Amino acid sequence: MKGFRKASFGLILICFVLVMAACSSQSSGGNGGGASSDSVRIGVLFPLTGPLALLGNDSFDAVQVVADMVNEQGGVDGKKIKLVKADAPDATAAANEAKRLIVNEKVPAILGSYSSGISMAATQFSERNNVVYVEANAVSDEITSRGFKNLFRVTESASMQGKAATDFANEVLAPKLGIDSSKLKVVVMHEESSFGTSIAKSVEHYANEYGFEILSIDSYNSTTNDLSSTIHKYKKLNPDIVFATSYINDAILFVQQSKQLDFKPKAIVGTSAGYALSDFASKLGEDSNGIFVAEAPAQPNEDILSDDAKNIQEDFQKRWMELKGTEPTGLTWRAVNAAWVLFHEALPHAKSLDSKGIKEALQNIDIPEGGLPNGVGVKFNGAAEEHGGQNNRAKAVIMQWQDGKFKLVWPDKYAITEPIRIPLSN
Repeated sequence: MKGFRKASFGLILICFVLVMAACSSQSSGGNGGGASSDSVRIGVLFPLTGPLALLGNDSFDAVQVVADMVNEQGGVDGKKIKLVKADAPDATAAANEAKRLIVNEKVPAILGSYSSGISMAATQFSERNNVVYVEANAVSDEITSRGFKNLFRVTESASMQGKAATDFANEVLAPKLGIDSSKLKVVVMHEESSFGTSIAKSVEHYANEYGFEILSIDSYNSTTNDLSSTIHKYKKLNPDIVFATSYINDAILFVQQSKQLDFKPKAIVGTSAGYALSDFASKLGEDSNGIFVAEAPAQPNEDILSDDAKNIQEDFQKRWMELKGTEPTGLTWRAVNAAWVLFHEALPHAKSLDSKGIKEALQNIDIPEGGLPNGVGVKFNGAAEEHGGQNNRAKAVIMQWQDGKFKLVWPDKYAITEPIRIPLSN
């Protein structure tokens, strides 16, 4: 009987230990394993290998530079920000890496992720585990249409980009081309992922509102090595404007094959991604000049910037030139903004450095226009609002490649120079 009591007690003790271990392994919205006595560990998830590696590494490097800037200013109440790196070249890897960051690394927040498909997968897991996710780059409207409570997108949405592209066509391109908006002939081409599809839908919506004549809407796989059939089709249709959403390789391919096949639209308006990268201009040379891009602002008119924003911009640009030898693009500034908002605005004001505390700090951020280094502000929609977690002070502008430089040309408030080469053949 005595031995039975000992065995029973031992069994109860083992069960208790197992239950406690199971409870401690579950994420509960208070994931606070990222903070220690001397550091705050934040997950950073981007495609560092694979077809999107160029863009992903650019974004990660920008986040690291911002972490260095904040750490040199004293960090978060004396704690250094330490980045926990995650490579997510596709949606499957994104889900697995988000799980590793949350379950194994126990980070209280993740910053990512460049691609909309990658973001969709990673944020699904972070939301299920009540861990904050700060989206820097991915623009698909679908990302913020799921009612998530722990997701905060700092950059503009696909709808904002599509509206900027069509607003510019209506207000600037049509008058300069001497064509009434109701007679403006356009085509819409896009890569077929959530990113491209979301922007194409936005362009179609606003183009219809302006009464543009949409001749064709065409999707393709971004890994293609031949767009000639689409270009031959466009030559026959003879559009005034091509609205195009592409990653880097397919953006370059479209411009190269258009030249080879003598397709000469009056204007090309790309939307972010491939058209906005410095590699686009360096690979194409003269052939990139005159192409417009609906994108997050890069190097806006300084008159709209606060003094703090000017200082951040100057400091970052100096470090970026030393690191990369090129000017930051709109894509780079997106990563800068997201990192600055999380590292400098949220973490130091969080009541606790767990997911709950960081989430509350993000919800309370109120930065007016001009408060971030590319000219935008920050105020996140509430979770119950349409597109909860979207920064409603984000903005899409029109950039243009001019002599290998990425210049902000519209709207006037943000612009540093005038748009040129309208029509493009000029």
